[in-house]
Amino acid sequence: MLENVKITRKLPLVIISFALLSSIITGIMSYKFAAEQLILSAESKLVALLDSRKESLLLYFDTVKRDLFIHARSPQTRDAVIEITEAWEDIGENQQSTLQSLYITDNLFDVGQKEALLYAEDGSAYSKAHKKYHSFFRNLAAEHGYYDIFLVDREGNILYSVKKEDDFATNLLNGKWQDTHLARAFTMVNKNPSVDNAYLTDFEKYEPSFNQPEAFFATPIHRNGEEYIGALIFQMPIKYINSVMQVSAGMGETGETVLIGPDELMRSNSRFHGEKILEASVHSKTAAKALSGISGIQFEQDNRGVEVLSAFAPFNFMSLHWAIIAEIERDEILSPLRVFVSALALSVLVGTVVIFVMGYFLALDIAKPIAAMSSMMNRLANNELDINISVSERKDEVGHMAQALEIFKTNAIEKDKLQKELTYMAHHDMLTGLPTRQLITDRLQDMTKSYNKEHFPFAVMFADLDNFKTVNDTLGHHIGDEVLKAAARIFQEALRDGDFVARIGGDEFVLLFTNIQEADEAMEIAKKLVVSIETGLKLVSTTIPVTLSLGIAVCPDDAEDTTSLIRHADEAMYRAKQKSKNCCSR
Repeated sequence: MLENVKITRKLPLVIISFALLSSIITGIMSYKFAAEQLILSAESKLVALLDSRKESLLLYFDTVKRDLFIHARSPQTRDAVIEITEAWEDIGENQQSTLQSLYITDNLFDVGQKEALLYAEDGSAYSKAHKKYHSFFRNLAAEHGYYDIFLVDREGNILYSVKKEDDFATNLLNGKWQDTHLARAFTMVNKNPSVDNAYLTDFEKYEPSFNQPEAFFATPIHRNGEEYIGALIFQMPIKYINSVMQVSAGMGETGETVLIGPDELMRSNSRFHGEKILEASVHSKTAAKALSGISGIQFEQDNRGVEVLSAFAPFNFMSLHWAIIAEIERDEILSPLRVFVSALALSVLVGTVVIFVMGYFLALDIAKPIAAMSSMMNRLANNELDINISVSERKDEVGHMAQALEIFKTNAIEKDKLQKELTYMAHHDMLTGLPTRQLITDRLQDMTKSYNKEHFPFAVMFADLDNFKTVNDTLGHHIGDEVLKAAARIFQEALRDGDFVARIGGDEFVLLFTNIQEADEAMEIAKKLVVSIETGLKLVSTTIPVTLSLGIAVCPDDAEDTTSLIRHADEAMYRAKQKSKNCCSR
């Protein structure tokens, strides 16, 4: 091809033609690839957001369920039902009118704030019982975000409620609100009042609570774990679900997540259309699939006729069978592509001009050395062997930068190693290799935070070696160092997974033991440590017995914060020393 065209013309023409063709093909492929990647990224992000919302809601409902069981089984709730039931019976036959008059009609606080009344000034046994327990249940509702809390006896009488609305003191089996989902929740529990039974209603509008969407979570209450005496019911508002579903982070300008019930009505408010819960219906293919138990993601047209990318999944918890959907408009997903297309078109245009100019000169730059090479080959053919054809090493700025970068890399590696060594030395005892006070304080703070969330008890032990000063003064510091190292090894051998030990100064150590079921278990561990130290250190200090005084603090029995736990353990250690040494105390 083009055999008769000189290379100084042929090469520029070939380079320019192929460069232009490559630019056009690259532009088309880049457009398609960018569109596919935007959609794939949006799908991945939307599914992740959907899963995050779903897990948050499941965790919320599970937390409420565990909270319901805990308080239904607590002695305080049981005693409240027993005492309020007795006080209820003392009133006689007009409990509803009497109690509603005292706590609703004659209540000086405004509607919606009736719970502010601690007790009525009638001197009745009911008001005394109400005064005794109302603060507890009111604080429980406020702390956990429950709208109301009910105590109901076996006959369906609402013995107590926090909010004191029109359902207070009524009967759920034959009273005004017998057809509500509150009555349904009680009835389901009342039919099967086993200890582990619970029932959760779907959200429905509840007239006594200003016709707002509410759900009810009910479980039975037993005396001594056997005799069924009533039910504990939490009234759950929609606000927490909305707070989860309406988080806008990551949803862009058009994205939102919604919950849909089996009746195809929304169970969460729309991010864009105001309060649509139990009012707006969603008739879509993705909603139908999710309600039938199918998960997935696909494009479809929403109720407005706009094409959206919709991720969908079923949401099931106890009696709730909902669909959860996350969607975002297709135009928003591909909006970055419009900017990309404009930039691509401009780059192709500019590139065409640059290719023509630069390609020509580049081709000449290549062609001329080739022509020169041909000349050198002819000279070699003529036996001119003194021509220098060797290639020297690169000496331009790029080469200098590469050398400088290599030096920088070497220095950075050395600096990083030094920093790690200094950090280790700052947080570890160089004699025993154990962590220091700062590390164990950080670990203890993390454990107290975990306890507040997960309620896993643990023990803090403050250890001090008896007669250590005598060893140093009599046998020398080198023997004292060996005693400390031996004690550190004994402590480390006693640790289990998740336990921790640190030297905080001199002959003082702090140990953390996790997964403690009860305080007696911590005491048993401490006793074994005392014996191990006494036995193990005989081999190091043969003439002067070195023993252990150990103080114990258990979270949450003794304290729940870092400072108090260490102080309690320290005080317990001093009591052990004052007692007889070589022992443990709590």
